[in-house]
Amino acid sequence: MRPMLRAVPFGAVLLVAVSLNVVRYAAAAQPEPQAESPSLALSPKLRGALIAEMAGLKDGIAEIVTALGVGDWGKAAARAERVRDAYIMKQKLSTEELHQLERALPAEFLELDERFHHHADALAQAARRKDAELAAFYLSRVTEGCMNCHAKYATHSLKGFAAASPRPAGH
Repeated sequence: MRPMLRAVPFGAVLLVAVSLNVVRYAAAAQPEPQAESPSLALSPKLRGALIAEMAGLKDGIAEIVTALGVGDWGKAAARAERVRDAYIMKQKLSTEELHQLERALPAEFLELDERFHHHADALAQAARRKDAELAAFYLSRVTEGCMNCHAKYATHSLKGFAAASPRPAGH
């Protein structure tokens, strides 16, 4: 007897496929660590930590897309939790350096960051519940958070965002 499979909405499958291509494209567009954003004046150590964090997030999101695409809910949830927790900078920076970074970043950057981590948490919860449609929705919100932040703060190194503008939080 064949086990019954729960039908996954076509929109969720399409969103995962599109997100995988966005992540793959973003992986090919490596940021230039030497370029200094006019909006983010950071010390070399803080800038290096932020770049390492972005590389870790990029890899994490790619793993989430793959895990969702094959229904590996536990892996998707665990990786979304790691993205939510922003583990790299917390390991590399002292408490004082984390405070310096927070003081150096503009309020809008911190708001985008908070929203990004909130959406990563919601994605993890949806994956734990094996809710494909909701997981796909929050994956899109996580990706949108990356794109909004890059359009605002990384146009110097991610040239594709030079002509783009950040989208407001609501649609």
